[in-house]
Amino acid sequence: MSEARKTKAKDAIQDAKEAASATLRGQVPILTLLRYRAPGEWFAVSVGSIAAFCSGGATPLFMYFFGRMTNGAYDDDAAPKVTRSFAMLMTCIGTLSMILVFIKTVTYQVTATRLVGRIKCAYFTAVVNQDIGWHDRHKPGELISRLTGDTRVILNGVNDRFAGWIENLGTGLVGLVFAFIASWELTLLIMGSLPLIGVAVYFLSAASSRHVSVTRNQYAMASAIAQEVLQNIKTVQSFNREMHEVERFSETIVGSRKAGIRKEFLVAMAGGTVMGIMLCVIGLAFILAAHLVQSGRTDVGSVSAAFLTVMYGAMGLGQVFPALMSFVEARTAAQPIFMAIDAQPVIDVNAPGREATFHRCIEIKNVTFTYPTRPDQLIFKNLSAKIRKGQKVAFSGATGCGKSTILSLIQRFYDPKEGAVYVDGHDLRDLDLRSWRSRIAIVSQEPNLFSGSVLDNIRAGRRTATFEEVVGACKQARIHDTILTLPHGYDTNVGALGSQLSGGQKQRLAIARAVVRGAAILLLDEATSALDRKSEVEVQRALDDLTENSQMTVITIAHRMATIRHMDCIFFLDGARDSGSSIVECGTYDELLHMNGRFASMVMMQDTATGNLCTVVHDTSFYLYPSGLNKNAGGSISTEDSDSVTESWDSGSNSFYEDDDQWSRYSNVGDVPFEHRTDWEERKTSVSMWRIVKMTKSRWWAIVLGLVGSIITSIVFPCVGLMITQMINSLGNYRQSQDKKFMHTQMTLYVALLIVLGALYFLGAVLTGFYGYVGEYLTCELRTMLFQQILRQDQTFFDMPRRDPGSLATLLSGDCEAVHQLYGPTLGSRLKSVCALAGGILIGIVVQWKVALVCLATMPLFVGSIVAQQVFFADSGTVRESGIDTVVNEALTSIRTVTSFNRQHWMINRYKRIVNIAELTAERRSVLISVLAGATEITLMGSMALSFWYGGTLIEKGETHFSNVLVAAMAITMGSTLAGAEAGSFATKLRDARQSSNRVFTVIDRVPAVDSYEYGKVIFEEEVGISFGNVGFTYPAREGVEVLKDVSLNFQAGSSNGLMGQTGCGKSTIVQILARFYPFSSGKVLVNGHDLHSLDLVTWRAQVSIVLQEPSLFSGTIRDNIKYSLPDATEEEVVEAAKIACIHDDIMQMDNGYGTEVGYRGQQLSGGQKQRVAIARGVIRCPKLLLLDEATSALDNVTEARVQRNLAEFQRRFSVTTVAVAHRLATIRHSDQIVLLDSGKIIERGTHDQLLAQDGEYKSRWELTQK
Repeated sequence: MSEARKTKAKDAIQDAKEAASATLRGQVPILTLLRYRAPGEWFAVSVGSIAAFCSGGATPLFMYFFGRMTNGAYDDDAAPKVTRSFAMLMTCIGTLSMILVFIKTVTYQVTATRLVGRIKCAYFTAVVNQDIGWHDRHKPGELISRLTGDTRVILNGVNDRFAGWIENLGTGLVGLVFAFIASWELTLLIMGSLPLIGVAVYFLSAASSRHVSVTRNQYAMASAIAQEVLQNIKTVQSFNREMHEVERFSETIVGSRKAGIRKEFLVAMAGGTVMGIMLCVIGLAFILAAHLVQSGRTDVGSVSAAFLTVMYGAMGLGQVFPALMSFVEARTAAQPIFMAIDAQPVIDVNAPGREATFHRCIEIKNVTFTYPTRPDQLIFKNLSAKIRKGQKVAFSGATGCGKSTILSLIQRFYDPKEGAVYVDGHDLRDLDLRSWRSRIAIVSQEPNLFSGSVLDNIRAGRRTATFEEVVGACKQARIHDTILTLPHGYDTNVGALGSQLSGGQKQRLAIARAVVRGAAILLLDEATSALDRKSEVEVQRALDDLTENSQMTVITIAHRMATIRHMDCIFFLDGARDSGSSIVECGTYDELLHMNGRFASMVMMQDTATGNLCTVVHDTSFYLYPSGLNKNAGGSISTEDSDSVTESWDSGSNSFYEDDDQWSRYSNVGDVPFEHRTDWEERKTSVSMWRIVKMTKSRWWAIVLGLVGSIITSIVFPCVGLMITQMINSLGNYRQSQDKKFMHTQMTLYVALLIVLGALYFLGAVLTGFYGYVGEYLTCELRTMLFQQILRQDQTFFDMPRRDPGSLATLLSGDCEAVHQLYGPTLGSRLKSVCALAGGILIGIVVQWKVALVCLATMPLFVGSIVAQQVFFADSGTVRESGIDTVVNEALTSIRTVTSFNRQHWMINRYKRIVNIAELTAERRSVLISVLAGATEITLMGSMALSFWYGGTLIEKGETHFSNVLVAAMAITMGSTLAGAEAGSFATKLRDARQSSNRVFTVIDRVPAVDSYEYGKVIFEEEVGISFGNVGFTYPAREGVEVLKDVSLNFQAGSSNGLMGQTGCGKSTIVQILARFYPFSSGKVLVNGHDLHSLDLVTWRAQVSIVLQEPSLFSGTIRDNIKYSLPDATEEEVVEAAKIACIHDDIMQMDNGYGTEVGYRGQQLSGGQKQRVAIARGVIRCPKLLLLDEATSALDNVTEARVQRNLAEFQRRFSVTTVAVAHRLATIRHSDQIVLLDSGKIIERGTHDQLLAQDGEYKSRWELTQK
């Protein structure tokens, strides 16, 4: 790892620590955490708390009466009767405990599920309703991590684990109360240790809470990285940067791992401290007890009652801190969530205001504006414009001049720094925001769709639209016929963020969504940039028809002059970067031409550019290539591992076969219906604990230490029971022998052993912290492995249900964290259960084997109830909130679209419906969980009762003494109690871990069809020629729809090739095949005579660059993004690549130049700037094959002409084979070959002149561009 990277990672960890420190200082108050409980739930929780407290107090209550009755038990005549009384008492206590445990469990499980559901909904509601400026500062990945991982922590802190804290507290307090009643002198001595325990627990709790905060904040940063990578995965994959992203992700979670390890040891030390101190104090208290008995101030019954109640009280207090830690972690995790819930939006969509009307005009008056995240960069200075109702206006200007920002101000995404936007004379800030936005419809440059059907996406414009209105809107957007060709017509799922549609199809659906809204104002931000010219003319004509006879106001942003030629008014923006843009000219198209000003100059430049796009400009500024952009640079190939990942699709439903017979019909995944493949793969995966153990073999020493700690802590309790019963026996025997010296010797020995046991318990508890050490390493490595395997997958994987970025981010966060529970703490719980039970049984058999055997004979009932819990939890798994990850991911990623269309309530309701369904399922399961928990209590106590009853029979026959029955029964009782507690905890954790491990390893074990791990033929040739032979292709998610049909064509080495055709005809599919995002269905693709499938994927992609229609940039600087495809590039190479992409001058006008941060997904740059940065990133590695998928669609004609000239010269100079997808015919006019596709078939091909001479479809399209 480089020093710079280490420094960056350390800085990130330090930032997380500082954030954690702030979090700790503002830790969520208890009442704040619980504010969303309903009044009825407070009553239920109160009842549950009382039940938990009483359940905890039942055991020391029994021990009190048990101890009191021991006075008569040492009388051989009275002993049988006394032991039978014990049995009756234990039966009653067991029945009571069963009822109390059921009430405790069911009330806390149900109320916790509802509480966390409401917190999730409140957080999601708050985030979705936040202003756009707030979202500019918070990455979706971070917010999603809070909503998935942190709410899981909250749930674990307020469910029956919290009740466990109250139960343990009840055990401790009731034990102390009855100990006072039995012997106040002894109890006061023992209570003297409580302040010491309190101080220790306080400091350890504070330190642990701080580390919890660091862990959560650090992983939130890692989650943001993962989310960004998964959303931009085609870029990551095409440039072989998978391992770079894995390393970046791994470095970030290191801080989470370190803080987690410290937290685990602190929790272990806290529990060990409490128990260690309590056992040492109990040992000292027995010395006092001996003195009191000898002096006649108390009797053995009182001492027995006091010590037994104190002992169980100590056990309860010893478990208070570990149980309470879940609640402490919940308060810590809740802090950023409640901060977001309570944050008041700067622009509040729900704030009351004047009802918005639009009768006269929109006026932008003297507006000065800077983005909140870039306060030093002036966008507008004294900008003024007036738009009258019914007008059709356009804003024009060079790329990056602020045109789209005007639309943001009109929608009130931001407020001006100075000046104001007025509607009918009213300041926009005084209007009701929902009312105003309901009058606006927008089609953005990068349209966002949502998972669901085509019909649902169009109705997102207006939920009450009828089907006939939807069809009408689609016909106007010229998308109706295309929809009918989809597998399910209007019911076809478009995939997450519309991933199953082409760029042009998405844009036309967005237009239909805007049309069906029937708004008074229509905002078009490069609304037809993804359409071919023919479709654009048709859609533009439809829009003209829509607005011609109505009072709809149209505000257009467009680079193509033909799009804005007939506008009523055109505002031309210009200005220096440091002084901000302003409107320098306005008027109709003809008026602006007659002015012969800047607009006229731009039109002339565009006309020249359009006609002479590939004219070589002899500009030596980009001929002087440094070493990275010379002919040899193409041979500098990254050897990093390459994986195949793309965007995803999710139906938003979790329909799957419940009947195993249904699944058994399928022998392989290819036979399974596509929408069920995720479920089929998960059901076919079964993960053994041994596999997880093998992942930790390098830390076997820590595992051994943890196992030793588990053995020590589990054996201590039966030994403590033995020591205490032996000391009670010594006191009881003293009453008959009156041998003070013998009793003193015995008491000294037992007290010394008890102190040793206290020290051993502390040591054992600290050693169990190594489970956390191994577990944190396991979680970290598992997350890294899973992330790496996700990036390895091909596009088919990401098309499958629940494989969208949001769902995969949940796998990385919650599921990986749950998996280590299957091994780390859970393995310790298993071992503790076995050792505690084995230790108790061993002692019982040695002391009184008949009583022990009776106890063991009934033990299967107790064990059976535990196993029933495990089996139920393992089979049922956690409640899957199916589709919720997709909803969250889309809402936060597409927040501008959600906000524009006032779809916050719609998104919130979608989210709430999923949460409510999950709640109902969880509540039903809670009842059965509670029944099993109660059954565990009655079987344990019933087993012990039978043992005492049988012991009384043996005493009556003279076969044993009470002391032996007491030791045998108490040893097994304490061992079984600890085993039951640990097994119950284990079953709870197993519930999550089993299903999570299956989901995680389903992905880890999956081998993709296009696999970068497979070695292939390596070719390094000067030029790349490509031949398609009868290639057919069908997208897996759209079975039966053939996208390419027997396509045969050649791309000559070093040639420039253009692909054109109507939207959805298969142009981008050819590019995706060449990038090897998908395997093709039939035919062959040859590269210099070599089968494309036989080539080594990593080395092939190292020779290819791709620029996508929706450019993917990453958080970081402009320099980082350009160097992304060639990490070792020099500064000179970066500058030269930027000059080729015509972005250098723009960059130099920015305050920080190449060090300017681009923001999440490049949101701090305009669409045109992002595309040019992406082009620079593509050319800097000097590829053999350059794929351009609408790479200049966001550029104005002048800038595009400059870029195209530079690319043409670049292509000729270095003999780069270029395949360009374009709708603007001028973009590909001078290509060596132009291929026209229609419905997946090639209908024409040739040069521009050849195609014109054919007098076919191409000529018709060309003539359209000349009008």
